[in-house]
Amino acid sequence: MNKRRGAVTGLVCVAWLLPILSQSSYAADNQTVWEGFLTVTSSTAQCAPVGGTSPTDTHVSIYRPKIKSTDTATCLSIVFTRAAVTSCNLNETTVPQMAGAGNYKATAINSKAKPFTYNGTYNFTISPIPVVLSTPTVLISSGTLNNFFDTAGCTISFKGTYVKRID
Repeated sequence: MNKRRGAVTGLVCVAWLLPILSQSSYAADNQTVWEGFLTVTSSTAQCAPVGGTSPTDTHVSIYRPKIKSTDTATCLSIVFTRAAVTSCNLNETTVPQMAGAGNYKATAINSKAKPFTYNGTYNFTISPIPVVLSTPTVLISSGTLNNFFDTAGCTISFKGTYVKRID
């Protein structure tokens, strides 16, 4: 009985601390983002085992461009029904705001809540460029992510529309 009570007490403590830890992490992050939707326009046959990669599949997405010198590298997040991935620009100095072709490092969570990282390449056509703090909307008129979800040969093409988040 004491082991069980200790486990329950531990869970209560963790449950109590999580909102506090999350708020402090959130409070420290003040980079501007644009929220919207991303629609898959095509995908290679190798994407078949990766859910959410069929043409017309639409997902919640966040575009986070580097604008200020203190901002982190540009990232694009895609939130699926049971998974998520954030692809961050590894070529910020030569391909700012992911407007063009470059390399990305992704952090993903699969449908069984397992986190993993991988690398791939991207090619985005974004407007307007550059995105500045006063930009109300961002359009990715065409984008590709290669090695998507760490699946060799899987390339998705997509388009996305984003609106500046107002905090």
